[in-house]
This record gives sequence, structure tokens and C-alpha cells, in this order.
Amino acid sequence: MSKFLIFLAFLALCACEKNSSASVDDNLVLAYAELRVAMQEYGEAEDGKAIRFQILEKYGFTADSFEKKTEELKKEPDKWIIFQKKLITILDSIAK
Repeated sequence: MSKFLIFLAFLALCACEKNSSASVDDNLVLAYAELRVAMQEYGEAEDGKAIRFQILEKYGFTADSFEKKTEELKKEPDKWIIFQKKLITILDSIAK
């Protein structure tokens, strides 16, 4: 992923609500967003798998730890909503 994409994602995260008592790991949101973009660009191709692995590694996750974190997040509705809002902000900024 390009540095520009990361910069946009960072700006989007800064624009999100910071006053909520429920917090969400920004690295999880950024990794999820980049993984979605990579999946759209590469699908299930072998290159895509390698890139998705690099994205997870970049944000300090393994496939298992990433899946565990997202599953834990889904069990907490307040955090899941914050996560989704941040994700939408990032993906919308990329689309523009």
C-alpha cells in the first residue's frame, strides 16, 4: 500500500470521535481497511495472500490474532459501532 493511503487513513482516524469511553485499536481499523482494499485489488490470487500477510505484519498481527481481535470486538456493540464508523471514514477517504 502506498504512503498516501496510510496518510489518508491517519487523517481519517484523527477526524473520528475521540471522546467516547469505548476505545478501538486504531491499528486494527487501519489493518482491516488495508486488507479490504487488498482483497478488492487482488482477490484470492497468490500475490494478494502475500500482501495481506504483509499488512497484518505491518500492524503487529498474525492471521489468528487479527481474527481473534475482530471477533472480540463484535461482541462489544459500542466498540463495534466505533470501529465501523472509523472504517467507513477511512474507506470513504480512499474512494475520494
